Amino acid sequence: AKVADLWTAVTGGERDIETPISVVGASVIGGQMAERGLIDMFIGLLATLNFFLGIFNLVPLLPLDGGHMAVAIYEKIRNKIRGWRGLPAGGPVDYMKLMPITYVVIALGGAYMLLTLTADIVNPIKIF
Repeated sequence: AKVADLWTAVTGGERDIETPISVVGASVIGGQMAERGLIDMFIGLLATLNFFLGIFNLVPLLPLDGGHMAVAIYEKIRNKIRGWRGLPAGGPVDYMKLMPITYVVIALGGAYMLLTLTADIVNPIKIF
């Protein structure tokens, strides 16, 4: 639903304040807060953005750190099960087999980023 709202904002419709923003939109909102002297809100915005980026990076998709951790956890569990069966540890996971999924994730993330960036340039959110 938010993607449709962003597309409407890009094509000339009203921009809802609840739509996602890009780095440009966050910078504009942060600048608006700083201009009005709302330093506490500005610092809160920075803290929220940093927290979100840290948590988002843990999503178990391969281009992100969470994806690499998921593969390492998989290898550890696989080797433990193999050890219980009396088998030697398996070889490392072949990342090349995971590359098609990685390409899809990067393409979708890039398209979403371009959409939010365009919406923030064409029809920015104004909080004041």
